[in-house]
Amino acid sequence: MILDRPKAGPELPVIALAGNPNTGKSTLFNALTGLKQHTGNWPGKTVLLARGSCTHRGRQLHLVDLPGTYSLLANSAEEEVARDFICFARPDATIVVTDATCLERNLNLVLQVLEITPRVVVCVNLMDEAQRKGISIDLKALEEELGVPAVGTAAKNGTGLEELLDTVVAVATGRIVTRPRTVSYRPEVEAAARPTIYN
Repeated sequence: MILDRPKAGPELPVIALAGNPNTGKSTLFNALTGLKQHTGNWPGKTVLLARGSCTHRGRQLHLVDLPGTYSLLANSAEEEVARDFICFARPDATIVVTDATCLERNLNLVLQVLEITPRVVVCVNLMDEAQRKGISIDLKALEEELGVPAVGTAAKNGTGLEELLDTVVAVATGRIVTRPRTVSYRPEVEAAARPTIYN
């Protein structure tokens, strides 16, 4: 089944990679695993899950590259696969890969993932391109606003990957406890979303 979680324990954390198309998510997956997952720049490119592993400071990690998607609303096969893996396979941590050159556009997916799991690390990728365009990202402020770690990377040249892995392992093993910002809805929306209990 596509949602099967790899058999893992404390020594083999399962890490999901989620993100919008065009954020360099599959490039990051390739850089971390050494695999050659095909990269492209159109929505829904990664239709199935790609799996790989890497070793960081003596600890093996199992990585799962989820389909590139703009939301988790399950309006497409890609959205459904990404949402269901995060919900039901319950990875030990989820890296949400964002594009530093248009960060605001990517935050919708970040907030949706945070509603499912607190064990999130925001990877602000393409920092090199942002710098070339004169865009500066305040990662500390982003962390404070979201309540989860944010790490800047440039996956294509390997910048920031060690810090990203350090942070992900710390979140996956509980050494970093995240406190994500909660999204507030109108009372009628909260009531409609609340599970109904039948006697």
